[in-house]
Amino acid sequence: MISIKIKSIIKRKPILSYSIISLIGCLLLNIGIFNDYAFLDANEYIWTAYRDVNFQNEFIQGGRPLLGVICEFLYGTICNTITDLKWVRLFSVIGSVLFSVQIFSFLLKLKMKIYESALFSFLILTIPSFSVYYSWSATSEIPIILNLNFFAGVILIQALEKNKKTVLKFFGSLIIVIVSLCIYQSAVTVFLIPFVFSFVLTKNFSVKKAISILIFIGISFSIYFIIFKLSIELYGLKPSNRTNVNLIKLPVRVILFYFREVRMLLKSSGILIWPIAFMLIGTFSFLGFFYSIYQKRKETTQFFFFISWLILVLPLTYLPNLISSDNYVCSRTIAPAAILILFYQFNFWQNLSAKNKKIKRLSLILGVLVIALSSINLNFYMTRIHSKEHRALKSAFNKIPIDNTKRIIFIKPKNEFLQEFNFYKQESADEFGHISSSRVWVPKPLFNQLLKERLDSLGLNSLPFPTNKIEVYDLEAEYNDDNSIVINLIDILKDEFSED
Repeated sequence: MISIKIKSIIKRKPILSYSIISLIGCLLLNIGIFNDYAFLDANEYIWTAYRDVNFQNEFIQGGRPLLGVICEFLYGTICNTITDLKWVRLFSVIGSVLFSVQIFSFLLKLKMKIYESALFSFLILTIPSFSVYYSWSATSEIPIILNLNFFAGVILIQALEKNKKTVLKFFGSLIIVIVSLCIYQSAVTVFLIPFVFSFVLTKNFSVKKAISILIFIGISFSIYFIIFKLSIELYGLKPSNRTNVNLIKLPVRVILFYFREVRMLLKSSGILIWPIAFMLIGTFSFLGFFYSIYQKRKETTQFFFFISWLILVLPLTYLPNLISSDNYVCSRTIAPAAILILFYQFNFWQNLSAKNKKIKRLSLILGVLVIALSSINLNFYMTRIHSKEHRALKSAFNKIPIDNTKRIIFIKPKNEFLQEFNFYKQESADEFGHISSSRVWVPKPLFNQLLKERLDSLGLNSLPFPTNKIEVYDLEAEYNDDNSIVINLIDILKDEFSED
């Protein structure tokens, strides 16, 4: 009787039902975000946001002036302690769930079944990119960009279909994209996703629409580039290296994208656990999707253009990274492409499940497994590591005498510290299976932030320890330790992680 009522409510109010279920499920699966810790940039931002008068310069130089404003507000006004960062991470979870709800609603309008739409929309919340957004407060702005630009894609579809208020919707979409580029470039191309969903599920692909999208990208990116150059001139700053555009290498970067980035994305949440098995499953599903498209549309006149679009739209969603001089791979910058590949794989299993009940059961088991692995990725390979590191360093830093100390020397671990000492076997980019204190710029602000929190808790005035009297070295580096306190972070962290 109760199950019948629940099914009735879901059918009558699917969006509300999915919103509640997905939020609760996402929080339970990612409960580790409520631990006390700061990861990478957050260690620096929470200390420098309202102390450094040039705090926003780095963001302006990187072409993200509005992100500088957001970070200064979050870390300079909202968050006073590292414990406060959990609320920023909670905000990121809520933003990500809203993005998932938006996709769920759009898929329902495209006539996808309720439970299939719900499963796919929730699976989006489990891909590695979103695990990073939940656990790393410095990426909390990305879910906002995803929400805004998915909506921009939806109204752009309406504009290209020449519905009412076509011009208004076109410029509304254009403004959203340009403003978002000034916050975080890599997430903006999510506006392409509604087009792909629509083309695949409704079979209304047209070459004219594809060309219109390319023109829209050209216009929006060109306007943004002009704004970036003007802002650099206005503030009298030099652009950072990552803003250098390298169009000559673009064809080579696109080819490498299919062998490097796509290879990583095919594994979905299996990047750390059973990566070979998930590589095989992911590749089979990905290629199977294109084979099914071939079987369905090989007789149509636009078949070649449609297949080409489905293949080329992947690097197109990664365009801000491909034209940049940066050449590293990470989950936080690749969410739009990750969502599309997941959609291709899901659509393949969806079609198979419609023909065979056994395959339907298998696909559901696979979906549940992906969800479980996502939870392990975040709680074991991220938040657990960060909270243990934070606890160990906080304890060590609080024991350092300040009054008569002339200089503090920190001996930092290597980037692969956890793998070097066999605490963790797997890692991914600089996000999963890594600590923060391996970066040379982390110990200084973290020490002063923890010093401030300790003195504030005692009701004492919190004056920072002069940063010019704090030095960070590798173990092999030569340093003069006379009249200095030497803190070996390697030994501290080895003791902490050896307790497991």
